[in-house]
Amino acid sequence: MSAPSPFDASGAQFAWDSTSIKLAETCLYKYKLKMLDGWQPDNKSVHLIFGGLYASALENFYKAVAEGIDREQAIRDVVHEALIATWEHETDEAGDPIPETGAPWQSNHNLKTRGNLIRSIIWYFEQFRDDPCETVHLSTGAPAVEHSFKLPVDDGIVLAGHLDRLVTYSGSLYVQDQKTSGSTITGRFFEGFNPDTQMSLYTWAGKAIFHMPVKGVMIDAAQIAVGFTRYERGFTFRSDDQLDEWYEGAMHTIGRARAAVHEDYFPMNPSSCSNYGGCEFRHICARSPSVREQFLKGEFTRGDIWNPLRSR
Repeated sequence: MSAPSPFDASGAQFAWDSTSIKLAETCLYKYKLKMLDGWQPDNKSVHLIFGGLYASALENFYKAVAEGIDREQAIRDVVHEALIATWEHETDEAGDPIPETGAPWQSNHNLKTRGNLIRSIIWYFEQFRDDPCETVHLSTGAPAVEHSFKLPVDDGIVLAGHLDRLVTYSGSLYVQDQKTSGSTITGRFFEGFNPDTQMSLYTWAGKAIFHMPVKGVMIDAAQIAVGFTRYERGFTFRSDDQLDEWYEGAMHTIGRARAAVHEDYFPMNPSSCSNYGGCEFRHICARSPSVREQFLKGEFTRGDIWNPLRSR
């Protein structure tokens, strides 16, 4: 069953998650190209692929254990799933995979490889074998894992997203999140998540959904290197005042993006062009507006529009 559209009858987005809010925060023109027009690079970022596979494996493990599956069996299951997910089959004319064909995924990146992915998954479970962190069980008895949310807020807006796991650690409640990096993980790495829209939304949603005093987000970060994976655990905290401030700012950003749709005016934010190694559309935006569409068609494809209402 397909998810409903995140856009209202006027074409303005009403359902928002951290990905779409961050796009609008960064640059309204980039928001238009990616969120409204659906332009995507021909080759998906290896960092997104690797990070998604890694996070999915850990999420599925915690869900399985919470449902009573033996820990060692759960590890074997998620490693098997990751091996299958990173095997690229040949396809037939209908696009269906042909059994007993294909080869391992080749990432063309010296760190984000299939072998390093499997190693990082297995080593994570060894690193946190005796983890004092525990999954929260709700009043219904159900474990607070793999929770997609869609929360109606002000002005007909819906805030949506996905919480992997709610945990207790040292007497406090946290949403748990996983991150990977090719750099050494220091305290400065964790400082980079405050302020941060994703972590603020996770904390805000955790409090709103579970009606519990969620203190912030516990981040398990993995440094992926050629010969090893190193893990560090850090935290980012949010007070009620900070969450109120974030919510007001997010709603203002959403209001600006919706107004941009109604006015058909999406100004660039040149100050963000060089952030995080450079925007993928930078060389497009550097060209004359009259020829941008031509270059977009040559270097990008129009894929599925990102939909915050799509549950995992």
